[in-house]
Amino acid sequence: MKFFIADTFTSALTKLDNASQKAAKMCAFDLQMDPSGHGKQFHKIDKSKDKNFWSVRASRDIRLVIHKLKERFTLCYVDHHDAAYDWAERRVFEVHPKTRALQIVEVIERVEEISIPSTPVTPEIEEPSVPKLPVGPVLTVGADTLLSYGVPPQWIDALLAAGEERLLDLAIHLPAEASEAVLALAIGEEPSLALVESGIEPDGTHPDEQRRFRIIEDTDALEQALDYPWDKWSVFLHPSQRDFVERDFNGPARVAGSAGTGKTVVAVHRAVSLSKEVNSRVLLTTFSQPLASALGLKVGILSGDEETLVPNIHVAAIAEAASDLYELISGHKPFLASEEQIRKLLENHGEDEDQMFLWSEWSAVIDAWQIDSEDSYLDVARIGRRSRITSSRRSSLWPVFEAVRNAIKTSGRHTKAMLFSEVSKYYQDRDTKPYSHIIVDEAQDLDVADLKFLSAIAPDTGNALFFAGDLGQRIFKLPFSWKSLGVDVRGRSSTLKVNYRTSHQVRTAADKLLPDAMRDMDGLEEDRRGTVSVFNGPLPEVHILDTQADELACVQQWLKSLIETETPLSEIGIFVRTMDTLTRVRALAQSLKLPVQTLNESLVLKQNAMAIGTMHLAKGLEFKAVAVMACDDHLLPLESRVEGVFSEEDLDEVYATERHLLYVACTRAREKLIVTGVKPESDFLADLKY
Repeated sequence: MKFFIADTFTSALTKLDNASQKAAKMCAFDLQMDPSGHGKQFHKIDKSKDKNFWSVRASRDIRLVIHKLKERFTLCYVDHHDAAYDWAERRVFEVHPKTRALQIVEVIERVEEISIPSTPVTPEIEEPSVPKLPVGPVLTVGADTLLSYGVPPQWIDALLAAGEERLLDLAIHLPAEASEAVLALAIGEEPSLALVESGIEPDGTHPDEQRRFRIIEDTDALEQALDYPWDKWSVFLHPSQRDFVERDFNGPARVAGSAGTGKTVVAVHRAVSLSKEVNSRVLLTTFSQPLASALGLKVGILSGDEETLVPNIHVAAIAEAASDLYELISGHKPFLASEEQIRKLLENHGEDEDQMFLWSEWSAVIDAWQIDSEDSYLDVARIGRRSRITSSRRSSLWPVFEAVRNAIKTSGRHTKAMLFSEVSKYYQDRDTKPYSHIIVDEAQDLDVADLKFLSAIAPDTGNALFFAGDLGQRIFKLPFSWKSLGVDVRGRSSTLKVNYRTSHQVRTAADKLLPDAMRDMDGLEEDRRGTVSVFNGPLPEVHILDTQADELACVQQWLKSLIETETPLSEIGIFVRTMDTLTRVRALAQSLKLPVQTLNESLVLKQNAMAIGTMHLAKGLEFKAVAVMACDDHLLPLESRVEGVFSEEDLDEVYATERHLLYVACTRAREKLIVTGVKPESDFLADLKY
């Protein structure tokens, strides 16, 4: 008998209190050891249309819902007694007649009984604008087409008759592959057909089964699944993700996708998969130490107790990896010059120059490209630097930059780019490389020196370099041509389209901040059109207030509604553009006597506090509910950035990255989002309105 665990079980487990979770886990372990359930109280759920649903008592009021056949035992759901029975009575566990994939299907008649409550409108707050929806049916395909996408037969008539609003309500009740296809068809896309496994018995190996069921081979595997149910991505993979995890490439490859489509999870799964190869040594890396720490936690979750996997994976920020290799080469650690020290040197040697311009030119051109002579400076193509300066101007600036470079070297220090350059030169022409595979997360924020370094330490093999990133989330670095540095991912780059993390409403609103398609400097396009979210939520709220006091009252009311619905404080995040404007958020928390945690680069979250911080620190985090405050005209885009540009092209770049920053902050919300600003508000808010 095969023992399965469904994603519906792990999702339900997270919603229980600690004592109930413990009882449910103990019961699950007992059933895994002995599926016959000797000593357990099994009760058939008679009102269910599926006669193979049973309940098992885990504690006085907690019940596990299991589906039991001679060849298969599945943990399906867990909840308090009445809720568990209600769940089972509204579902059947069946094999789709076309695709042959196992599905847990809601009974359409029971879903039609559910009334969708309207979101209450709070007085004194502007109601979010709602688009007018067409009344007639949306889908123009036939029943056979829907069946070929894995739609359960009993749902087809209702879907074909539904208008847009009703279609969204219905789609969230479908199995994942069917829901994705229906939502894609509704917006005019043509999704990939579901795989058909004709003549094969359902056994958990069908790609659509693997996204929702996991075969549990032993107690260690069960413990892994139950201990980390909140990180469903580490257990259940979407077929499009699994393809990237397992595919062999003949050169550098890249997976893209908007926020919430699982790029990081693909990177982690691929690292663990490649680490199983003989003599493998995998570097899993990203541009910052906090994000690298988060990757390390995910590797630990996925690896469980398989200690043989972990030593083969080195998780580190790119600078840390370079520092380790430098120490291995030289016998001592590198000493890095701080930004403050470099800015002071620029001020000392270029006191008559505009300091903002000097820093920009140093960081984006001189240091990034490791320019070491006036001739090189005159010849540099300035890829990634949009503003142009004349040859005579470069000649006048070079003595300043040369003096700064010499001062840094004389002090025995390096910039990060200098460190990367030295390590790159050592490994560039060597046959022996320190890693067999390098996997990079948040690749959109790599700079020139990062990519040169990674390319130099990677072996010349097909699967050596793999990147995951989203151009829409580039907030730190200027764009540049990867191809010019010998890293060509053309023909080996694809975009993930299924969003499991963010509701349809939040994703749709946030996507309006960005173009439908974005191109990198090598001409590769990331097309956001056709992305679908697999669940619905309330409409995001956008409020433009007259005063900061009005803004405070608005968000205060929003927070009160969350607290009344028992949303945990750890599931609430509030973001602003600058550290100075955090005073608004602290005043808000104090007014409600809520404990807060001010985010820092550790990205470690407390369980009993609301997270507050700047938008830059939002990357890598997610919350059930997010407020983005203080989106005022002078703060977004940030006035000091706008005033510091020297050309129209650079101004476009500032506006683009500021939009990206707001996009990152908004997409940290899984279900509920509120965005506020005080008049005159940021122009970006007009795009966010639903």
